[in-house]
Amino acid sequence: MKLDWDDIQIFQKVGELGSFSKAAQVLDISQPTVSRRMYHFQETLGVSLFERSDKGLVLSEKGKVLFDMAFDMTRNADAFQLAAQSLMQKSQTVRVACSPLVGLALSDNLDEVIAGLPGVHIALLTSVNFVNLEKGEADIALRNQRPDKGNLRVQSLGENHFGIYGTSELKKRFHQEIMQENWQACPWVGYHSSMSQMPSRRWLAKNLGVTSPNLQVDHSLLILNAARRGKGFAILPTFTGEMEGLESLKRPLPDLVFENWLVSHEQTTHNSAISQVKQRLHKKLKRIFAL
Repeated sequence: MKLDWDDIQIFQKVGELGSFSKAAQVLDISQPTVSRRMYHFQETLGVSLFERSDKGLVLSEKGKVLFDMAFDMTRNADAFQLAAQSLMQKSQTVRVACSPLVGLALSDNLDEVIAGLPGVHIALLTSVNFVNLEKGEADIALRNQRPDKGNLRVQSLGENHFGIYGTSELKKRFHQEIMQENWQACPWVGYHSSMSQMPSRRWLAKNLGVTSPNLQVDHSLLILNAARRGKGFAILPTFTGEMEGLESLKRPLPDLVFENWLVSHEQTTHNSAISQVKQRLHKKLKRIFAL
């Protein structure tokens, strides 16, 4: 019995998504093709891999056993490709996924990170979309939750604390309100109500009673820019407030702290450029987060 690797990949994706049509969309092939190939795949194996239920398509008991193996196979194939690409590159751009504010802090220090590494460049990826290291979407990533799955190497960067910041002029203007902790009488810059899940917005409402900031935006860099221009007080990471020269009203804020993690794929250990950049980033970021 000779199996087709493409069929194993399709089976893994159907099992993961529980749908022929969804798997077809992700794999960029037609739904009839997925259905046909899975029919012949089951015929070749002599095993029924799927069952119909009220929730749709689910794996059979035998399908679950093979799915775990298929998942490991596809993950290892991705790792193999990633390692091969790393080994063949002479000039390399190391892609670092991080938040916009971390990216801003790093952008002034990149020369130090790549000093003495000929042919090595850094690309900061600050999109809000999740970056999958196992699929090679980035080489290094900063996370505020420790990953517990995948072939990943993880290093702690310490804690990321937050504080209330504003310009010195704004602090003087609202000195009395600040001393009386009449926070609702102060002007605030924060996330829009559509982003109510953001920790800083929740903290502001819960602890200071500010449920509707005077200026509401949808991006951390816009919050920082408005705070720098004196449009209102803002909750910012302490490293951001200190590096931007803003005045601190209160820091650190209780119950608003995250552990930071520097993450890379296991296979990138074979790549000297990525390993050295990661080592240097670790030292640099630990100093930044300690501010």
